[in-house]
Amino acid sequence: MNHQKYVPLLLSTLLLTLSGCAVNSGDDIAVINKQLQSVTTHSLQQPLTSAEQETAAARVRQLLQQPITLQQAVEIAILNNPEIQAELWSLGIAQADLRQLSTMPNPGVKITRETGSDGSTELEFGFNLLALLTLPTVRDLALQDYSMARLATAQRIALIIHNTKLAYWHAVAAAEVLTFVEKVQQSTEASAELAKRMAATGNFNKLQFLREQSFLSDSTLNLVLARQALYSSREKLKRQLGLWQNDELLKLPQRLPEVPVERPPIAEIAKTAQQSLDQRLDVQLAKMQLIRLADQAGLTRATRLVNVFSAEVAGNLQHSDERSYSLIFELPLFDAGQHWLKRGEAQYQQAVAQVTAIGIQARAELQQSFYNYQTQHDIALHYQTTVVPLAQQIAEENQLLYNGMFISVFELLADARSQISAVTGTINANRDFLIATAELEMARIGTPGTDFPTPLLQPTKSSAGGH
Repeated sequence: MNHQKYVPLLLSTLLLTLSGCAVNSGDDIAVINKQLQSVTTHSLQQPLTSAEQETAAARVRQLLQQPITLQQAVEIAILNNPEIQAELWSLGIAQADLRQLSTMPNPGVKITRETGSDGSTELEFGFNLLALLTLPTVRDLALQDYSMARLATAQRIALIIHNTKLAYWHAVAAAEVLTFVEKVQQSTEASAELAKRMAATGNFNKLQFLREQSFLSDSTLNLVLARQALYSSREKLKRQLGLWQNDELLKLPQRLPEVPVERPPIAEIAKTAQQSLDQRLDVQLAKMQLIRLADQAGLTRATRLVNVFSAEVAGNLQHSDERSYSLIFELPLFDAGQHWLKRGEAQYQQAVAQVTAIGIQARAELQQSFYNYQTQHDIALHYQTTVVPLAQQIAEENQLLYNGMFISVFELLADARSQISAVTGTINANRDFLIATAELEMARIGTPGTDFPTPLLQPTKSSAGGH
């Protein structure tokens, strides 16, 4: 019985079976949107056409028509920040890599023409059987790599959104501080001018005059620093929002929001700690890396002794009955794959240690952010309910004394200056509480951390015809 005629049929069946394994990575943006739910309610968008890009730009212009809220700032960043768009396009690169690794290897063809009297022509057709047999496993590993790349992309986008929130609160706080410092500067200038006139008429001694000038000097310096702080914070916010043409349209609220009196109890926050730990993207990425390395180790063990395994079919074009079949494989005489095994084992143990370290770090970050959130809330609430009311009562009493001519105008102005620390302290405490809230949200999702070594697939030498 001639079995040679069944060889092409078996090879064709194998090729069709392996080529039919499609790779489906899912809806990338939908998956990332779900992963980012703890840091934003706005969905990522990737405008591709000019019409979609114009729609996004029109939405940004609409939002900039009025003072923007925190959520609007995040929406502008999602629509307009080129770094976020670059991260989304990185998924296209990762997807191309996925499809490349999931594609069957090209066959090789060799045509030989003899110059003798026969002048025969031989055709050889060959392909890498090892690459074909391991293709399903390689596809699975490539899909795992792609899922990890998508997780890492979600982490980086989450960090961009987080930095946008921080820049927003810093900018709003800087604007509120500058407004107050400008008022203080006006009163200080009035006090210094009055002192100058009274000193000129001999009703003010030199020491009192120099004190007022010193107050004016300090106030002027504080005004310069406050303006610089606002300028710097606004530029950082513009960068996060991706503004460069419409930057002059950026409007911010005049004040930070009030600190809520109530906050979630510590027991409720601690209860969600373990859930947040499991939901952190860096923890998920570390676990996926561990699984991927284990699967990679299985492929390495299966192929370590045979690194080249190819098949060839050759025949004479003039005489169809002259056909040959051959299998080519590498003899593992010098390299039995033991180094690849050792490398894989070291990578796996390294990943185990890194997973443990990430788990410890994630838990510490969560606990630290929880307690920092509580502390900043207590501080901000103390300023709001105690420090500021006391300063206001003192100011009212001093006003009554001034109206009764028990204190001078300079004492009244000096008391107004003494409220600087109370007001600026309140603004900074509110800002720090809002930043702590954003830090708590980010701690629940996890920041980009350890870069895992990319596991390498054991290379297989390509084999074409003609061996």
